[in-house]
Amino acid sequence: MIKKREEVIAALLKADGFLTAHQLAQDLKLSTKTIYRAVKEINQSFGQPVIISERGKGLLLDYDRYLMLSNELPLAADFIGVTPVERRNAILTKLLFTSPLTCRVDELYEPYHVSYDLMQYDLQHLTKILTTYHLKLLRRGNRLSIAGDEQAIRRLINKVLMQSNAMNVETIRDFASRFPDMGNYDQQFLTAQLELIQRSFQTSIPYPYNINIFSHLYVLMKRYRTGKVQASQSIQLSPQDQALIHAQPIILKVAKNVMQNVGEYVQHSIEPTEINSLVEYLLSMRYSHEVIYDSHSTPLCNRLVETFLNGFDLDEHATGIQTLRNDLISHLRPMMNRLNNQIQVANKLLPDIKLEYGELFARVQHLAQQAQTSLSLPWSIDEDEVGFITLYFAKYFEETEFHQRALVMCASGVGTSKLLCAKVHKRFPNLEIVGITSKAQYEAHPERYQGIDLIITTVEVQAHNQECVMLTNALFTVQDQKRLGQLLGVKDGI
Repeated sequence: MIKKREEVIAALLKADGFLTAHQLAQDLKLSTKTIYRAVKEINQSFGQPVIISERGKGLLLDYDRYLMLSNELPLAADFIGVTPVERRNAILTKLLFTSPLTCRVDELYEPYHVSYDLMQYDLQHLTKILTTYHLKLLRRGNRLSIAGDEQAIRRLINKVLMQSNAMNVETIRDFASRFPDMGNYDQQFLTAQLELIQRSFQTSIPYPYNINIFSHLYVLMKRYRTGKVQASQSIQLSPQDQALIHAQPIILKVAKNVMQNVGEYVQHSIEPTEINSLVEYLLSMRYSHEVIYDSHSTPLCNRLVETFLNGFDLDEHATGIQTLRNDLISHLRPMMNRLNNQIQVANKLLPDIKLEYGELFARVQHLAQQAQTSLSLPWSIDEDEVGFITLYFAKYFEETEFHQRALVMCASGVGTSKLLCAKVHKRFPNLEIVGITSKAQYEAHPERYQGIDLIITTVEVQAHNQECVMLTNALFTVQDQKRLGQLLGVKDGI
């Protein structure tokens, strides 16, 4: 049923006005009864009606309310009720964090009120999942535990967090809100470690890498607090990583400093291999400006870039191609390091990217699959990464030269903000855009943004200079275009 609700919302997002239940039912190949039931459950899940029903007109998504609730309440779109997958993930997470210590079966299942047979089915399913990570589910009477390599345990924890959408957020605050056991002190400590990394590298860590580092450190701390961590034998830096560390000694120094801070904070002796693990994360991020990699990319990275460019038959001498190539190289180098080290990043915008750029996404995904075969890649490029790559091509196809009087704002001020800026200009070429910024930069230095008439932002912000503020989706959907057009007084929102 959850999938049907998502399909209803997606269809209404694409619609430019009311849709009847009959039209929706035909488009989605569902019954009108199912449509009405889905609408009711969607409105219940948000706590107030985001889908309006009017007799004689049909159904309409209240886009302003939907957008506001989606931004204010990270869990608003998580529909009521626990599915079997959610139940198993919750139990698996508990067992992974406490490994190799045991948990009582009855306590694990107490919140769910399921039958004994269903418990047995769950445990069989969990055993299959654990086997793929070379982990074992052990049972002694009424107690369960998980045994295996620490690195495998961490990878599976991250996988479960991604499946539960815990990492599908753009800000640290939203991520922390997903975990009731994360107190203010923990959040402040972890944020301080991120700031230490940024100061040391003299750069900022944009989304989604800020979430990845924060999540990695949170998982590490919780493992030491609730489980019994054993040194992993699998965390060995590759020769390429060692060469990067040799060229940039600051990387190892920062990793050691952070791990020392973590050890003191949780009052545990941290295994030396944790330093290597953090180094892998630091080498797998794309920063606001280049701090790790030099101006040269590896031959494999170059071939991968050319595979994508050739797949679109782009003229290598065309305007903007070199910028696109540089953008791809800057993203693919750390991406390859992530995939080599089995580090995943969650792409919060993936559903929107598929909706807004379905054909482009499919083409990039096809090229990624081709590259895996033709280049004999030891890993596959997952959908989250394909989504990020798609945005670079979307930016290339939509970006034009433009002057600068509105301010474009995102949570981090980088990444999707450039694409949003290009889309706004393409739709409203007469609107001057004075620049791109983050909410934090704007609030810290409002005097720098005098004389602005409009802030187009993906996060809620209080205007300091009497500007008009318009909240928008990062992909600037049809609904956003119509609203901005109305705000600017453009006929029919065009």
